[in-house]
Formats: sequence, C-alpha cells, structure tokens
Amino acid sequence: MEQNNQLRLDDITLGKQAAGYPEEMREPLMWLGGFIREKCDRDLDLLMVRVKELGIQHDKTTFSKVLRGRWNKDSNDKLLEVPILQLSKFLKVVEMLKEDERLREMAGKLPFVVTTTARMIWNYIDARRARDRVNKFGVIVGYTGNQKTASFKEYQRQHNHGLCTWQEAPENGSMREFLVTLSAKYGGSYADGYDSARQRVFRTVKSRNTIIVDNAQALYRPKLGTDQPVFNLLRRLQDERECTVILSITPEFGAKLTHQMMQGYFEQFEGRAGGRRNFLTLPDYPPEEDVLAFAQAFKLRDAEKHLPYLVEIAQKPGRVRALLEDLQTAKVAAEAEGKQLTLGHIKEAREEE
Repeated sequence: MEQNNQLRLDDITLGKQAAGYPEEMREPLMWLGGFIREKCDRDLDLLMVRVKELGIQHDKTTFSKVLRGRWNKDSNDKLLEVPILQLSKFLKVVEMLKEDERLREMAGKLPFVVTTTARMIWNYIDARRARDRVNKFGVIVGYTGNQKTASFKEYQRQHNHGLCTWQEAPENGSMREFLVTLSAKYGGSYADGYDSARQRVFRTVKSRNTIIVDNAQALYRPKLGTDQPVFNLLRRLQDERECTVILSITPEFGAKLTHQMMQGYFEQFEGRAGGRRNFLTLPDYPPEEDVLAFAQAFKLRDAEKHLPYLVEIAQKPGRVRALLEDLQTAKVAAEAEGKQLTLGHIKEAREEE
C-alpha cells in the first residue's frame, strides 16, 4: 500500500496526473488534492476520517491511486479496461466533500450574504478571467469595510483550489513573504526559501490561474521609486504566464497613482487593465439594497421600515463592518430572550435610547 509520504500534492504534480484523466475529472482532482494538502495536513488517514463520517465506502488505496495517476492505469502504466472507480462516483465523492467543508467553514458564522456589491466584484473578476480577454489585469478600488475581502474569499471558495487564489499583501511589502505565501497556495511550504518559492510560482501559474491581491497598496515602497519588486513580479508573471491578476486598492492609493513619478510607473498597470476607466470603483458606502440584504439575513423584523436608520449606521466609520457588528450583537441579545431581532435590540446594542 502506498505511504502518505509518497504522495505529491503540489499543483504541478496534480496537474500532470489530471492531464491523463477525462476533462470533467481534472478540476475535481485538483480540488481533492488541494483539500488533502490544506485541510487534511497531507494525510490520507485524516481524509478517511472525513470520508467515513459522510458514509463514503471507498478505501484509502483507491484515493491514493487516483491521486497518483492510476485511476485508469495499472502499475506498469497500461490502460485499464475499467477504471478503479466509476467517474460518476468520484465526482459525487468530491461534491460531498466540498459541501461538507462548506458547512464546516460556515459553522458558527453568518452565511455569506450575496449583495449587489459582491455580484459587481464577481462579475468584474469573471470578465477579466475570460479566455479571450486582451487585458487580464484588473484593479478594484474601494474603501475598507466595503465587502471587498469577504467577496474575494467567497469567490475563491467557489472557484477550485489553486485556480483562484486570494491573499493579503504583506504589510511591509516583502517580496519573499509575498512569493512564499503564493507558492504555499500551490503546494509549497511556508518554510521555503525565496528561490524555491519563485520557481514554484512560475512553474505552476498558467493562463487559467487567477491571483487576487488584497490591499495591494501595501506592496508599494516609496523609497524604491520606479523599482517596485512585487509589482514588477506581477507584471512579468502576467505577461509570461497570461494569468489573471486582480489588485484591490484603497481610493487614497488610487489618488496617489495620478501624481508625478507614480503616474508614469503605474501607467503600465492602467494599460493592462484597459485604462483607468476600466477599474472597478465601488460606491463610497454600501447601497441600500446591500444594507437591506444584511438586515434580512439577520431576520430583522420590519427590515424595510428601518432601512434609513440602518443605512445611517453603514455610513459611519467601518461601513459594513460597523453595521454587521451592531446586527450581530443585537441578534445575540434577541436570541437570549428567545425573540426575533427588532430595532429595539439594535438600539440597545448601540446604547441608544
């Protein structure tokens, strides 16, 4: 029986194994490999615990063979007349694991609320990812607290492991930290050195990959002038690998891009995004539709009636985060009383009369 330490679960290896499988099996295989790598600590025994909890009967050897490219081949690499596991059964197993993981991640949390802003962000990324898109750089401009990060994380969750990655820009603009973090998402280790991480990234990333960099303004290092290491890396990576790169920045940083040297330097990114008019600029404050969607998610009584009051909260420092904090605090108090959430609970949470 194969030992766990023989399994290679980096995206490069998984991609090679997937290439020999039917097309509809390739992305599910990449997801399964990433799931074992990231959620099961690369341990098939931990996978089997999750599998048995779901009532799935396949054994560890079957999963090992599928991950090693032997789903439809014997030990001599000769094609089998019948694969070791029906394709439909494999796809069902992956969907069951996906749904189970989704429910686990949501446990104790407010389910993601699909708002107009979230859809705006998702549609923008989808458009940039389109196979025939000329400009595959995207820039999203929005204030902190305007749903960007939550929308990015949900987008990543819905789009296969490895194919779409999200990461916060390191606050110190470190090239090594940025590369190692990105490399780890493709199967590398956080203990890897700079050269190893860089090599993995350039070997793994292809045109189908999407890289979302949140708070990208942190990558800018004023002392370095026009020699900006991480931005230069992203430009080269996109040019050579034709991947999609989404940069999320604040309006304050966006304004800086119009000044003197920075304007000249960042014109290259404007061009790759199809010009500044093709940046996605989010509203300064959450639209009424979004505020209502959050209130309804918390099951606030007469939510529409109280919309002006809720919109006022969402326009305070913190924006959506301020609103959600008040709603969540009030919801806890309402549940403790065994009652539906009301405006009175919210005002009490805000220490208002």
